[in-house]
Amino acid sequence: MQLLFLMMLIAFTATARALFLCENKRILSTTYVGEDHNVRVERVQCSNIILPQNDKVFVREVLGERQSNVCGATYSTNCFPGAGGGPDPNECHVIADALLYDSQNIGPTFDMDPAKGTSLIVMTYRSCESFIVNQTKETLQYCRTDWSNLVSYIAPNCQATQNAHGGNCVASDQRWFVQVQHS
Repeated sequence: MQLLFLMMLIAFTATARALFLCENKRILSTTYVGEDHNVRVERVQCSNIILPQNDKVFVREVLGERQSNVCGATYSTNCFPGAGGGPDPNECHVIADALLYDSQNIGPTFDMDPAKGTSLIVMTYRSCESFIVNQTKETLQYCRTDWSNLVSYIAPNCQATQNAHGGNCVASDQRWFVQVQHS
């Protein structure tokens, strides 16, 4: 059964702590990447994405099925308010390096295809978790180097010193987002 993913963007409130909950999470595949094969990558399928009740959600329908390269797309960065700090930036750097390594050794881009259940890709190394979410019904193609750059930016800039505990970058057209948080 093909999943229907809505395009969503959360307008953060001062008390927002979680972006979404993946309902009926099913891990489709698990691999290990990077030069030392120490970063876990999961392709995840959700039957539904549940958002915190107090968050405002913007929904946009995508007409038709098509592949769209979103490398270099513009985005907004959000740090999640509240104490606690984010993941260890040094551990996030391992994920960023794994993405760069794979860019050179596997290929510069990857696909997020809802028809194949790969709208959510999660990378984890120790305290750091980063994931990318395709919020459309279309196949999106994204650059590993872009994801690496976002992880490298969010991890050190959305920490306790900024009164934050992780953050995300949301595409200006709201079709995708990358999040970095404590695993």
